[in-house]
Amino acid sequence: MEKSVKERIIDILDNTFKILDNCYKNNGEALGKADYNASGSRIIFPCYSDGERRISEQELRFVFVEQLLKYCKDKKWDAYYSVETPTEWKYRFSGEQKPHKTKDGQSAMVDVCIHDKNGKRLCLIEFKAGNPDKFCYVKDLVKLYEEGRLGFFVQLLESQNSGTQESIESEIKEDIKDLNYICHTLPSEKCNSKYHRTEYLSKDRIAKEWWKQWIITIEN
Repeated sequence: MEKSVKERIIDILDNTFKILDNCYKNNGEALGKADYNASGSRIIFPCYSDGERRISEQELRFVFVEQLLKYCKDKKWDAYYSVETPTEWKYRFSGEQKPHKTKDGQSAMVDVCIHDKNGKRLCLIEFKAGNPDKFCYVKDLVKLYEEGRLGFFVQLLESQNSGTQESIESEIKEDIKDLNYICHTLPSEKCNSKYHRTEYLSKDRIAKEWWKQWIITIEN
């Protein structure tokens, strides 16, 4: 039976997280080394002037695209993608307490859009690194939901503690709606190994016990 678009995106994200873990361990300007054979990607985590490693949504997005192309080739999935894709609806974000769709706003951008062979939009994906303020979550979740497509909000963390999950829950729980939220925590020396995992949330799971039942542990 052919997989759904949602199942395919989850597979690609799973591969993306595994590659990112390997890159985090093996490809770093701050580490002074890079090893394609060990990491599976040529992307490097760069560092700031103080030598601290930078973790951003760009590494997440570029590795996702690499894995999308590999998946399309290996699985013979005739899909296409666009980046910084203009939304079909207009939105008002700036100066607003609650971002919303409007007739007199302006188009927003979505990080990556997956298309079929006819160019039709199938899936919209927003990438985020770190734990931003509530406004950053809400504006992305609002546009993903209002566009009326399969939507994924994908977050990358370098570290977390016992309060991180509850903090994120409080920020997005009201706005998750029909969307899919996936958060991956890297195998960081800054973080207890028990937090190295991928967490998945969607509306059919939100009524259940948060974060505890729906953890996918990444095997290395």
